[in-house]
Amino acid sequence: MSFSRFISLLGRLAPLVGCVACSEVSAHPHVWIKYTARVEMQGTSISAIAETWRFSEGFPVQLAGIDSLPDNGTVDAKQTALFKKQAFSSLAGLQYFNHLFVDGEPQPFRDPTDFRVSVDHGKIVYTFTLKLAKPVQVTKHQVALGIWDDSYFVDYETEPAQTAVSIGGHAAAACTMKSFADRDHPIFGGFVIPQATAISC
Repeated sequence: MSFSRFISLLGRLAPLVGCVACSEVSAHPHVWIKYTARVEMQGTSISAIAETWRFSEGFPVQLAGIDSLPDNGTVDAKQTALFKKQAFSSLAGLQYFNHLFVDGEPQPFRDPTDFRVSVDHGKIVYTFTLKLAKPVQVTKHQVALGIWDDSYFVDYETEPAQTAVSIGGHAAAACTMKSFADRDHPIFGGFVIPQATAISC
């Protein structure tokens, strides 16, 4: 599957194809991303989520203007801009598949910053930071973070031998995290229960 076709299906935003709506196509994931997320905190407040997405092996890239990529290393600035324009910014309406809930209410994010693309042994890797529209106070609130695609076209998995979600920045020592099955937000029509992380301080 070409990268441009993936984006058309993935975001339900590009006008090229509409197969995501077809049950035969959307019946299971077609793109796999291993991710890590670092919750940036100041004391007991969350200010941003810093993420790494590592696409599955064999995931091809066919973007206009990109003829070749390195086997390993950082993609140059021109190619990074093409990735952002053609295969990343269209996910803004989906908040880049990030779901941060405070007492059950979804929290908005600003536009991503520090977007970078690299290749690690032939696999495409995105890194970026999503700042919250305003900092979230964790104390005395129920706070949970999940990264998933509601359509289940993209499957988000944790990086092997790593903690998928961690605390960064200058968090208070009392802040902790715990993974759980988020049964309040089932995806793919209720057939799949996504994993999320509860954050408490």
